[in-house]
Amino acid sequence: MTQRAQDRAVPLARSKRLWVLAALALAAAGLVFGAYWWQVRDHEPRTAGATPTDAAASATFVGSERCAECHVAEAESWRSSQHQRAIQVASDETVLGDFSDRSFTSAGVTSQFFRRDGRFFVRTDGPGGTLADFEVRYTFGVYPLQQYLVERPRGHLQAVSIAWDARPAAEGGQRWF
Repeated sequence: MTQRAQDRAVPLARSKRLWVLAALALAAAGLVFGAYWWQVRDHEPRTAGATPTDAAASATFVGSERCAECHVAEAESWRSSQHQRAIQVASDETVLGDFSDRSFTSAGVTSQFFRRDGRFFVRTDGPGGTLADFEVRYTFGVYPLQQYLVERPRGHLQAVSIAWDARPAAEGGQRWF
């Protein structure tokens, strides 16, 4: 092969590689779109005119006792485990942590745990790293650790990054960490 033929072959090889890469990228994009379409095409609301949001809003919890009527063995196993209390509405009976105006510093952020009007709150870093007060809506877990779910902007529930150690003080518990 002459030098001139070799000089022309190098850009041609690069050009072919670019076309192959472009074709592969286009094929990958097609696969992603196809997978998305496959997932959503059969998920139309089951009620004419209803949206998934409408369906969720109309759904109601019938209670664990009603479920237990048909699922006796499962209900008994559930009742004898901590799973029965895995997520509970925050109340004087369910919150184990010390919310008597306690503070805890972690990763350079000092969070404050307190009560207001009979409800539980934590002042901690919010969106954009700004300190804000968040109401504890649910407890998550019982023993040895309990975390707290707060409602963030737009209704999202999120676990606070600090947990309560529910073990006895003699075992190193009864503290925020």
